Amino acid sequence: MVILFVLTFVAIVISISWYREDKRIKVLSDSPIVIQKTYQLKPDRLASPDGVYFSPTHSWAHMQSNGDAKVGVDAFLNGLTGILTEITVPEKDQEVKQGDPMFKISHEGKTLVISAPISGTVKKINQVALQNLGIVHRDPYAAGWLVKLEPSNWETETQRLYRGARTLTWLKAEIARIRDFFAHSFAPPHAERGLALLQEGGDIADGALAYAGKGLWGSFQKLILDPSNQELTHKS
Repeated sequence: MVILFVLTFVAIVISISWYREDKRIKVLSDSPIVIQKTYQLKPDRLASPDGVYFSPTHSWAHMQSNGDAKVGVDAFLNGLTGILTEITVPEKDQEVKQGDPMFKISHEGKTLVISAPISGTVKKINQVALQNLGIVHRDPYAAGWLVKLEPSNWETETQRLYRGARTLTWLKAEIARIRDFFAHSFAPPHAERGLALLQEGGDIADGALAYAGKGLWGSFQKLILDPSNQELTHKS
């Protein structure tokens, strides 16, 4: 009797595992985020330039020789949003704190709020880039910086950011997290909510957010950016 019970239990577990895997494959096959080169996020979106510190909220900071720090939105997020239609930045001489809202980036009325990677006072605004947002998309770490800050706590706050090899490790984890988010969002109606998706394969579409609606942008803010900002602000 005990043996029969064990065999039945094992059979149920195997059936559930097969069912979940079948669901996962079905979702992947129906999703626009598929293994096709035309959809893959371009490799240059994963670049980690020397000396650049990355926030988990997808902003970045780079110290200049005069002690000021250029700040902007990273290439990875630029790759997801496509060329933006509007960026709002803080005013000159405004003080910002690490983790506080800093940039509001928009694509055709759909908006995300990006938090400050470091604290400081705004010393300069890159009006050239703001008047030609294609620059921000194509060259975010050089000509596409958004503001210059006079940092107020650089040494301490940059310890909470990613640099060099740590950036690549973080981005790999971020890709997996956002891949699951997109796959679940684009899943067909019959897919189970909360199902762990895309454990193997699947690529994030270049410009995926650009083609998404306001609802998905809101979910991306709530489920991806906001928790990342909480992670940043709660680091000791």
